[in-house]
Amino acid sequence: METNAHKQQPTDFKESKEAAKKFLAEGIGPLIKKVFFQPLELNQEFKQSDTQVPSTVLILLSGILYTVLPYLMVGSARRFLGFRFFLQIGIAVMIGLIFIGLLTWCIKKIHHKQTEFQNELFTGALCSLPLIVLLIIICILNLFFSGYNFMGGFGSFFSGSWSTIASVYGFFLMITIVFQSLRSVYIRANTAWYLSPAIVMLGMYMAIKIVQWV
Repeated sequence: METNAHKQQPTDFKESKEAAKKFLAEGIGPLIKKVFFQPLELNQEFKQSDTQVPSTVLILLSGILYTVLPYLMVGSARRFLGFRFFLQIGIAVMIGLIFIGLLTWCIKKIHHKQTEFQNELFTGALCSLPLIVLLIIICILNLFFSGYNFMGGFGSFFSGSWSTIASVYGFFLMITIVFQSLRSVYIRANTAWYLSPAIVMLGMYMAIKIVQWV
């Protein structure tokens, strides 16, 4: 029995690794396209049974990108901020996405008893796509527009800059994703409309508080 368990673990890891590679090569592109160009047609995405690998890949990818890219783009400021600061950003993003999935699961569990957390984590994972695209936009602005303040793209949210517009757009896309997820189990539209922004904001708030506490 123990021998079979040890044999199965490497096999499962290998299969997950191959599934992750396949998702990055073939699955993430169409998913990004659907989120940005067909945001009101995501209902079927939340009814898939096997979403563990895409969820894990998207959440880890967002955490890595939000750690590495800001660290590389701030230039000399990294000497004063230290790598730990950027690591906290990446961890906060991942925790926020997990909390969005958790809160969505809790609400769906009340309404639809057969909901599994493993599947609802996909809601938080999909919310990573607007965040990733937002980060890439800010990085492009930093590379091609001289004098653009990278950190200002995060801190000066109400400054009226292009990063502000992208941030607002990304935030509303995240709300739309959660809304579609709630509607996939036939939660009333009016109820989902109020719950969606609350889930996104509460998820990110809890993530920031946890990171600050640690």
